[in-house]
Amino acid sequence: MCYNECMKIVSYNINGIRASKKNGILDWFKDFDADIYCIQEVRANQEVAKKEMFNQTNQISFFESESKLKDYHPTFNCGNVAGYAGTLTMSKIKPDKVLKNMNVFWQDKEGRTTTTFFGNLAVVNAYIPNGNSRLEFKMDYLKALNSYLKFLSQNHDVICVGDYNIAHNEIDLTNPRECKNKSVFLPEERRAFSEILNSGFIDAFRFLNPTKTEYSWRSYKSLNEKEHKGYRYRIDYALVSKSLKDKLKKCEIIDLPYSDHLPVLLELES
Repeated sequence: MCYNECMKIVSYNINGIRASKKNGILDWFKDFDADIYCIQEVRANQEVAKKEMFNQTNQISFFESESKLKDYHPTFNCGNVAGYAGTLTMSKIKPDKVLKNMNVFWQDKEGRTTTTFFGNLAVVNAYIPNGNSRLEFKMDYLKALNSYLKFLSQNHDVICVGDYNIAHNEIDLTNPRECKNKSVFLPEERRAFSEILNSGFIDAFRFLNPTKTEYSWRSYKSLNEKEHKGYRYRIDYALVSKSLKDKLKKCEIIDLPYSDHLPVLLELES
């Protein structure tokens, strides 16, 4: 993929395109000017998402000139469950290839996984299931994701960003003792995350910021509490294959008001 001094990728669970758009998220996307946006939890079917994001309907085959995001190529994977889940990847360069779901490793109707290929680079946009009511489904997904990422890394440099719904270590949440028996911090979830790292991947934020305490999710209630107290987790990640280790320049969490999640910025040197 061609870029200048560095490539900027943003991963962001927007918790619904309609609500985040009302709050002004499209202006932020345009002004921040990332090379790739990986969006989770679109929560709209493809026709609605096209209209909300790009002023585009199924009858129009090109972005209308007034679209704030007209410079981006969209890859929609909204799923077939109305108002639920869904991923969207937007890139300044048109992907060479697109893969929805995870090849032979995983298929679902919820639009949880989208991979865009740019030359030797594979960018996986993943929305890992919440385990509160479907823990077995979540664990099956994580097992498949691990197999899929290992498969991709045989022939590609791989970046897998998204909402993992897992706080990996105690530094990644505010209330580890209270959460030890809750999905997001269950031993089996954390172990599955470790298995992905052990398969040849790096948690870019923790690699570049070994002792930094920051969170990518906070309850809406905590926003109204003094000094933002309450439950907060780092559950949104940018994982990169070890082949990209020397290109890591920056990985940070950006404080924004558009969702209960915060975006993760990953920068890679050319």
